Amino acid sequence: MTDVLARINRDQFGATMRWFQLRFVQNDGVESVFSLTFPAESLNPMGFVQGGMIAAALDDATSATMIAGYEGSKAPLTTDLHMMFHRSLPKGPASVRTKIIRLGNRIATCEGRLFDPEGRLVATLLHSAQPVTPPNA
Repeated sequence: MTDVLARINRDQFGATMRWFQLRFVQNDGVESVFSLTFPAESLNPMGFVQGGMIAAALDDATSATMIAGYEGSKAPLTTDLHMMFHRSLPKGPASVRTKIIRLGNRIATCEGRLFDPEGRLVATLLHSAQPVTPPNA
């Protein structure tokens, strides 16, 4: 699993991962940890990170975790993203913790939690997806 996640730091699987500077930090066997940075362009008119940007970052991190869970042989075709926002987030660094709930043949589910630099929970995402064989696999 960690080999696939470590590829994120080298290859960056998508433009949004590059834009958020998403980096795999570690996996303890249960949770994977990522670091990321929200640039000024991600802010809403109130000066906080816009909710859709938070959702996109969590989508990227949970997707990478599911890809790693399938050892790169499957990728998630999202069926549902359930977001919960707990507090606002200023621009700059943040971290994400992801945990696989289930990796099945027909459905995969992963939880992602985004934290501010002080370690306070900002948002939670429950990501469900249909595992599919990627076109380049």
